[in-house]
Amino acid sequence: MISTPGHRWRAAFTDTWRLRKTHEHPWWLGLLACVITGMAVGAAIVMLAALLSANLLNYRWWARGLAMSMQLGAVIAPLSSGGLRLLEHLLTEAQLERLNKGEDLPGLLVFIGIPTLCSGLGLWLVEVLQRWRLQGELQLLMLPHKGSLITFLVCGAGFACLSLWRARMQLRAQKARSQLSEAQLRLLQAQIEPHFLFNTLANVQGLIDYDPAQAKHMLDAFTDYLRASLQQMRAQDVSLAQELALVQNYLAVMQCRMGDRLQTRLDVPESVREARIPPLLLQPLIENAIHHGLEPQLGGGLLQLRARAQGGGLQIDIEDSGVGLARSRERPRRGHGLALQNIRERLWAVYGPAASLELADAPDGGTIARISLPRLRPFAPHDHD
Repeated sequence: MISTPGHRWRAAFTDTWRLRKTHEHPWWLGLLACVITGMAVGAAIVMLAALLSANLLNYRWWARGLAMSMQLGAVIAPLSSGGLRLLEHLLTEAQLERLNKGEDLPGLLVFIGIPTLCSGLGLWLVEVLQRWRLQGELQLLMLPHKGSLITFLVCGAGFACLSLWRARMQLRAQKARSQLSEAQLRLLQAQIEPHFLFNTLANVQGLIDYDPAQAKHMLDAFTDYLRASLQQMRAQDVSLAQELALVQNYLAVMQCRMGDRLQTRLDVPESVREARIPPLLLQPLIENAIHHGLEPQLGGGLLQLRARAQGGGLQIDIEDSGVGLARSRERPRRGHGLALQNIRERLWAVYGPAASLELADAPDGGTIARISLPRLRPFAPHDHD
């Protein structure tokens, strides 16, 4: 997926109107998006008023009305955004998520009441500053005139409808992304399990006659892998520690098959092990590194998995000392490209353009797969209640 400036702008504006403790975009970008959007709404209101009042060609009317309406929009939009940010500091994550749905009375009051109140506050503030500029006198206690009241009602209703519509659209989009991600996860599991199952059972069968102890060890590791995999099948996200357990069980099976040809090193500090990630995110990349990078080499090689907190997000590197990207592409494996595409689409469904999966040649030879996630979401026990 390609992230364009226009898409990032829309994503920042959408992120601003969603209640959450941690946002994916910097605050200044969301504020700038609100100001410009508010000015655009103000300009649209003036154009509508010009059409209705036959002032479309009246330059003075345009100059006066456009300046006033754009000022109102530039003030009301960030005030509304600021009201939502205040709620984020006062409420818990669970309460914010309930309000985001906008399906009950508190949610409706938030997404209608805050823009309406901020519209009134913005109107009062702009009128005070206008009279101060024209009359040189600051009058804080005054009533707006009839035209301003009408403007207040229009702006309040407009921003209330806009914020409620954005909340509803975000909820629908989130549900659609969740359903898509779940369907893609099932597809990915269906691709991984059959060939891994058959290959492992064939290896166990071959070991039973001449090395029963190794066959038992391999079967135990495979059983642990299946148990960990089944626990993730219905989860929308898992902790990084849970995903690592699945990876370690998979590597145990592969080490039974490859012996000393497969060396592994995991470097994941405790500080990031409770971060939440989509399930079955790492195992396909581990499998890809082994089959395309290490197995083609007579002596095998080293597989490394590293995870670090990076810029408020999470960066995961899977590096192999194998044959490298160019040679691995000379022997394509069925389903390989589809699995990578599946992972990228799942990342997009959950995080949008803020997450990425990149493949590159490692500095010392081999291949490195890098996953970048936009934010660390700590593990919460109630997620599984």
